[in-house]
Amino acid sequence: MSEIVLRVSELTDIIKSYMEDQIGTVTITGEISNFKPHYSGHRYFTLKDELAQISCVMWKSRRLDFIPKEGMNVKVKGNLSVYGQRGTYQLDIIYLSPIGMGDLYMAFEEMKAKLEKLGYFAGERKRLIPNLPLKIGISTSPTGAAVQDMFSTIKRRFPYAIIYFRPTIVQGNDAAKDISNAIEDLNKTDADILIVGRGGGSIEDLWAYNTEIVANAIFNSKIPVISAVGHETDFTIADFVADKRAATPTAAAELATPFEQTKLLNFLDTSIEKMEKLINRNLNLKYQMLDDLWKESLQKKVNDKIIRTKDDLNKNIKLLQTTINRNLDNKNKKLDYLTEILKKSNPNLPLEKGFAIIKHNGKIINLEQSLTDFKFIEIQRKNETVNAKIEQSKNTSTNSLF
Repeated sequence: MSEIVLRVSELTDIIKSYMEDQIGTVTITGEISNFKPHYSGHRYFTLKDELAQISCVMWKSRRLDFIPKEGMNVKVKGNLSVYGQRGTYQLDIIYLSPIGMGDLYMAFEEMKAKLEKLGYFAGERKRLIPNLPLKIGISTSPTGAAVQDMFSTIKRRFPYAIIYFRPTIVQGNDAAKDISNAIEDLNKTDADILIVGRGGGSIEDLWAYNTEIVANAIFNSKIPVISAVGHETDFTIADFVADKRAATPTAAAELATPFEQTKLLNFLDTSIEKMEKLINRNLNLKYQMLDDLWKESLQKKVNDKIIRTKDDLNKNIKLLQTTINRNLDNKNKKLDYLTEILKKSNPNLPLEKGFAIIKHNGKIINLEQSLTDFKFIEIQRKNETVNAKIEQSKNTSTNSLF
């Protein structure tokens, strides 16, 4: 039997292929050692525990939301790779996050100090919340109590408001990027105000709202932002950057609807009443002026002129009153028309009539799309949402849902 002789590079290729294919992506925890940010933007460090260590690299294209420190306990996700020229193996880091309350708090304080120095929290750059926002953008999870509380609060306080809802991942490795994208997406609408937040949780659960990418999205938003993350005692970087911080998602919905329906109608009634009083007062003054001129006039010519002027004024008064009444009537009709449009614009109105909305991965399936293009769909009705699987029977175009 002949002996197989390999070159060094051939053996390295075998090892590389085996390790990368058989082991691949892993998630591990350990302690950071010898962290070195390279001038190119790449980061090199060692991850170790009491028994072993492994070299790690995190390329500059990978997002990093805190400043790693010597001895910090972290969780990493990466791909195991072999560097053949040196005959070493290393971990190509995809995601890096601190673990443990001490490390999380330190990362939070460092990010807070960095952004505060850059002016992200400055009061003079924050915008005022509109007095009467008619269009409200919301970024939060499509599940859970937070979204339901916000929707019900807005509907109860100001049912004329239009809601732009962007379902958002609020927890986990992909949360920070999706929150940032959600804010950018809502900025493409004509919303008057944005609510960005989620329900309560641990510091790990809320961590996406402590990241620099989310802070940048809020800072660069063209629309005023209300931050509503967690409970009253929870504070995140997003709260400091936002134009307004709400203690809870429900409180954010209340801030976004400062004028309740009844208050708005009362305001309109009061404004009309004041307008009528002002018009009547001015008319009375004009009448009094005419009466004074009539009494003081000694010449018939002047008297005749006053009489003609008074007649003309009466005609103008009637015309003015007619115009005012017509304008008020038109305004009321327009208000009723806009109210009806707002009600019909409610995206959930079809659900009230028993219809359903068909979605795939949270996005509505258009008429141009066929249900056979999807394997799984979500069917949303008024009080329930179910998942369904599309199956197509053989030798027929009929589809069935299970």
